[in-house]
Amino acid sequence: MTEPESMQALMMNNTGGYLTPEGWNSPAALLAELPAVGGVGNARALATMYRAIGHDRRVGRVSFEPEDLMRMSSVASANDEDLMLFTPGRWALGFNKGSVTPEGVVPAAKVVLSEDAFGHVGMGGSIGFTDPVADMSFAYVMNQHGPDLGLGVRGQSLVDSVYRALGYREPRYGRWVPPVATSGAAA
Repeated sequence: MTEPESMQALMMNNTGGYLTPEGWNSPAALLAELPAVGGVGNARALATMYRAIGHDRRVGRVSFEPEDLMRMSSVASANDEDLMLFTPGRWALGFNKGSVTPEGVVPAAKVVLSEDAFGHVGMGGSIGFTDPVADMSFAYVMNQHGPDLGLGVRGQSLVDSVYRALGYREPRYGRWVPPVATSGAAA
């Protein structure tokens, strides 16, 4: 943003004023149907939306088979550095996957989920996602945007607490690891 002619500054400033604090709360912005921005709701509503996908496996008249959820959670595109945000990106079909910037990259961007999870981060550090294998939907929104490109410390600590409570092992390679399945057979 310090270079007004950069692609990043041109993109951020070519929004008709939407990205100014008074812009995104204006009646016109709240009524607009803009792709990739403008979702307004609370955490319960966002988690309910992801529950419909990952747990209920039904949105309206559309049902999801296990194969559909596998496709929805599979990485379709990944890169080491997004040309606009300078962060790594991992994408499923229409959803974010977890990703972490390499150590020492500033500003850091971090979203640590399990490999089965998919959802989307929001501007300033919010997130909504489902993890069908963990049978979980999760949302975090806040009343003050943070500077984070990823989830932010507070949001990530909440996600981490939920995965720990579900018995997941500490993250490896930027991903929470599912609990080891136990069988009833004697060793």
